[in-house]
Amino acid sequence: MDLMPSPEEEQIIDMARGLLSKELPVDYLRWEEGPAKAADRALLPQCAELGWIALGLSEEHGGFGFGATEEMLLFREVGRALVTPVLFASVIAARLAATLGESDLTAAIATGNATVSLAVPDAGGSGYFLIDAEGSDRILLVDHDSVTLLDPSAFSNRSAIRSLDPTVTLESAVLDSGAAGLQVGGRDAEPLFRHISLLIAAMLVGAAEAVRDLSVAHASERTQFGQKIGTFQAVSHPCADMAVRCEAALSQAKLAAVVVRDAGDDAEFQVTAARIVALDAALSNAAAAIQLHGGMGFAAEYPVHFYLKRAHLLDQVGGRIALQLDDLFALNA
Repeated sequence: MDLMPSPEEEQIIDMARGLLSKELPVDYLRWEEGPAKAADRALLPQCAELGWIALGLSEEHGGFGFGATEEMLLFREVGRALVTPVLFASVIAARLAATLGESDLTAAIATGNATVSLAVPDAGGSGYFLIDAEGSDRILLVDHDSVTLLDPSAFSNRSAIRSLDPTVTLESAVLDSGAAGLQVGGRDAEPLFRHISLLIAAMLVGAAEAVRDLSVAHASERTQFGQKIGTFQAVSHPCADMAVRCEAALSQAKLAAVVVRDAGDDAEFQVTAARIVALDAALSNAAAAIQLHGGMGFAAEYPVHFYLKRAHLLDQVGGRIALQLDDLFALNA
């Protein structure tokens, strides 16, 4: 099995990394007042024009016919740049609409004419959290056993609340009884949930790699006692651990993408494993990076903490880590 990117995949990586590093350099987050969502929301039409939303859709549904491997590599770059979850929600929503034969809606989402935000259940209550939902045309609700595309009017009692991840807006809301939308559930939802977990794993891999790179750059520039701090074992060893975690997470994500692309029998196992390994890499790397940057006195002066918060946010979508581990053990039983 060849896990190395093809020339076409290399082009996708280079294009995405070049655009996002130019338009959404992570440093800008430090200077934003309030939720730093204006820049990445403004970039969504350009992402749609480049075909990012329709990348994995079949040509009969107006897409480009690429597979899970290309989408995984694209969302790895999306995770590096902390792009709004609206892009992720739009990709999943377009796939859901295509699956249910809603060609007009699929086209509207794929071209960026209809924006889709994300909703997840409130684990501690009966309500829901809406993520970056202001001005969205549709809301994608990812529950524990179903995925539903709803009109924003289906949610009432919407109230803005403070988000752990300050790069997104967050609202609490109630789903009106009898609200109807496009939905898949049960066994029919399994392929969509695999895709959700694969793209989340990819974004977490990108986040883990980003904080690794930020830490290595910081260790190469910061001096103490007349030496670069990267020469100290207390700094170089954690950076090496970050690199190992990144390689493990990326390799597992690539394997999962190939198995999904080829419809392998163990696709669910590999995707679940990819998400678990990637979440561990993202959380562990971000925590270590915050520690390493803390030598300046205030770790919040650097953007590394945003990656820790985004990893916790992504962990809420489609089942938290405990549920993912239960699923993995069940699949391996």
